[in-house]
Amino acid sequence: MNKREISMKTTKVLISLFTLSILLFSNTYAQDVKTEIALGCETSLLTAPVWVAEKNGYFQKEGLNLDIIEFDSGKASFAAMLDKRNIDICTVAQTPIMFNSFESKNFVILAAMVTSDNDVKVLARQDRGIKEPSDLRGKRVGITKGSTGEFFLDLFLVYKGIVASEIETIGAMPSELPQILAEGRVDAICTWEPHILNARKLLNEKVLVLPSKGYYREDFYFVTNKKFAKKNPATLKKFLSAIDRAEGFIKENEKKSINIVAQRLKLPRDLVVLIWREFDFRLVLDQTILTSLEDEARWAIRSGLTDKNEVPNYLDFIYMDALEQIKPGAVTIIR
Repeated sequence: MNKREISMKTTKVLISLFTLSILLFSNTYAQDVKTEIALGCETSLLTAPVWVAEKNGYFQKEGLNLDIIEFDSGKASFAAMLDKRNIDICTVAQTPIMFNSFESKNFVILAAMVTSDNDVKVLARQDRGIKEPSDLRGKRVGITKGSTGEFFLDLFLVYKGIVASEIETIGAMPSELPQILAEGRVDAICTWEPHILNARKLLNEKVLVLPSKGYYREDFYFVTNKKFAKKNPATLKKFLSAIDRAEGFIKENEKKSINIVAQRLKLPRDLVVLIWREFDFRLVLDQTILTSLEDEARWAIRSGLTDKNEVPNYLDFIYMDALEQIKPGAVTIIR
């Protein structure tokens, strides 16, 4: 065998080894992509993109097998994830994030899936003499402690010139609030949809929504723990891609989306139509997320709801990589 033949043979061997290494790397990477994931999800209108993605098979199209575990509130789904109860990703609004940020740095926000300036409301019984916000003085108001409802009520009272000590707050789970209002155990409730809708169905003309549109931008996030984010970047990208497809469908097919969500939540379609456009369904990581969390943290410190005295650095709680890869224009946080 001459030198030329030896050289050609060596080259073929090297090419074969290179090809084999590429295949092995590809197979290893494919095995590292976690496809079985558990989502802790609040059963509400806020999570409409999840219900649309589920119905239209977008998770499966991304190669994901999603186990949706339903919760009464984002606070509960978030607590389950933090307690390591087999939840990989959860849905939650900013107030539980803020409270837990004083105690732990083990979780990150992947993206807000929806924002609204009129989702959280104060609903009052007119037959208890409540015709306007000032009539809340001396009354009992049902809230979910540690939730967005608690922060919003405090903000609402400030806007209306009411001192917090002038009302009595009664704690209850979100799904219980409509019933305790109907039973007369409270005079008003502060909560979000669809619990406001459910209370209105129970009481009809007896209740009044007190005006508060534009007081507060509620954000609803997808959140995971830092360990999961570090180990599964490709999975998170696939997950957000499915949600992005769902939000595109929502924008282009409003009627079909309303039908999907109304059926999934077992709500009257006409009531869903009534409030549907109060929600802006879009994946986003913007500066308002940081400023909202900082504002709520200052409120918690000022109100004595935490023993900490410093506002956390909320950049430490944001995971931008997945959203930047699928929708770079949606990430506008200043770093």
